Amino acid sequence: MRSQRPERILIAMGELSGGRLRPLKYEDIVVKAFELFPDEFALRGYPKYPDSSDIHKPLYGPLKRHGYIRANNKMFTLTEKGLAKADELASPAAANPDRLDRADEAELKRITDSETFQLFAGGEQARLLDTDFYSHLGVTVRTSRNDFLGRLTVVQEAVTKAARVQKDPKHIKAKELHDFLMRKFASIVERMKGVTSG
Repeated sequence: MRSQRPERILIAMGELSGGRLRPLKYEDIVVKAFELFPDEFALRGYPKYPDSSDIHKPLYGPLKRHGYIRANNKMFTLTEKGLAKADELASPAAANPDRLDRADEAELKRITDSETFQLFAGGEQARLLDTDFYSHLGVTVRTSRNDFLGRLTVVQEAVTKAARVQKDPKHIKAKELHDFLMRKFASIVERMKGVTSG
């Protein structure tokens, strides 16, 4: 995320959610972001009023793409990763790059408990299909582009961090599985990213 605006929206959502995975109304996010950062989220020419357009694009764009939020009918919920990031942004001293946060741990457990992981660890890579790739990411073939890219980011960051900081053989194997699936199903990733050959 390049600008501070998406990060400030995450901080506002973290405060609104009370550190829980609960749906938040769009209007509540607009008001809270304006309360916390009035200079950033004020309507141009009317500094006493919030500008909801400053919230809309980050919510549906980078925050969703990076796997920080889920959206449904103008209701937004922080993901585990989003909660962890909101906490980190609200109190940067609490962030520890050499420790798995609860979102990372949840992802690793989901991956290492999966049938896909069992097949890979058992040397049966040839049996892995595109459905296993979707399952590995926690998506389906019908998942929207931004939700797919968000899940891809969440999983990639979790397995990379776990392999780097923990040196647990299971987590190293999870990273190997991820890398294998990314190579094998690169065409799916390219299609979802909008990359075309030619």
